[in-house]
Amino acid sequence: MQELFSSLYAYNDWANEKIVRMCDGLTDAQLDQPKEMGMGTLRATLFHILTADVVWMERWESAPWREFPLDADGKSIGEIATSLGEVANRRTSLIENQASDGWSSMIKYEDSAKTPYSHQLHDLLLHVWIHGIHHRAQALNYLRQFERTIPGGIDWIFYKLANGSTTQSPEAIEAMTGFGLAVNDSIGDDVEWRLRSIKRLFEYGDWAFTQVVDNAIKLDDAALDRPFEMGSGSIRKNMLHMFDAEQWWVTNWTEGGSSFPHSPESTSMQDLKELWTSNAAARNAYLETVDQEESVRIIEVSFGGPPIRNKVGEAALQLTMHGAHHRAQVVNMFRQCEAPIGNIDLLYGLEHLSEPA
Repeated sequence: MQELFSSLYAYNDWANEKIVRMCDGLTDAQLDQPKEMGMGTLRATLFHILTADVVWMERWESAPWREFPLDADGKSIGEIATSLGEVANRRTSLIENQASDGWSSMIKYEDSAKTPYSHQLHDLLLHVWIHGIHHRAQALNYLRQFERTIPGGIDWIFYKLANGSTTQSPEAIEAMTGFGLAVNDSIGDDVEWRLRSIKRLFEYGDWAFTQVVDNAIKLDDAALDRPFEMGSGSIRKNMLHMFDAEQWWVTNWTEGGSSFPHSPESTSMQDLKELWTSNAAARNAYLETVDQEESVRIIEVSFGGPPIRNKVGEAALQLTMHGAHHRAQVVNMFRQCEAPIGNIDLLYGLEHLSEPA
């Protein structure tokens, strides 16, 4: 069985490698082409992912304070990739060494303004992991403008398919490989079910969605439906897609396979907020019933082709990542609509979440 954080960060490193490989052959002009997204350019966004990983690693290791680097200064993609690998190795050792107490040690650190904080390593590991998902979503949209895409994307669910989650039917394998997905049809290790961590991720996701939908409620229909070449195509469509995925997975867990729903595009943001709250209550009630045995129960879901087999626990993690990915896109849409939103990283949500267990 894979420990939860070991598995989450194995995915993190796999996804980073996918992004870096997609940058192969891009010119400096492309890497530094400005865009109202992420940190302003593709190079700067990738450098920010790296810098956050390194600085947080230093905080966890009690290294002396230093300023948070902001300027990529022409650092090559190869250099970024090498540094990502180096910090990943250090982090793997820390995760393994801290696993015995559930990563509950308190980390004292100072932010860029030298303001002191103290948080559990457990929450900070979740924060950095979500932070990577957020900015990789932006990097993918940079790459799209250079006509570089990954079949299916870099969701956790595709990582599990590529690394052996469960056996698949011959029809499903043929369909997925034909689409360009990597499928390992062996049975890999199960992921440890830690309800505390799963609940923390969904608690954060509900808080972050509330921040986003409250910001969307202030916008008129023209802004909500303004077309964007990212995500589902507009703020409203992205928000509805996040909700549709939430209710779809809950239905799959509790009732069995169902077609992916599509909420009416006329749905108001106020109505969406209420629908989200109702569905979240049903989701949380179900999660309270899940133990390790239930977490590895196999369910079948269809994305339009032959059913694909997933495990309940893996699907739950997929859902937490899916929301983070699409919120990143909405944040950039807000920016371009001149309706910026405050920081919705998990770190900034901690003061609004329940006390750590």
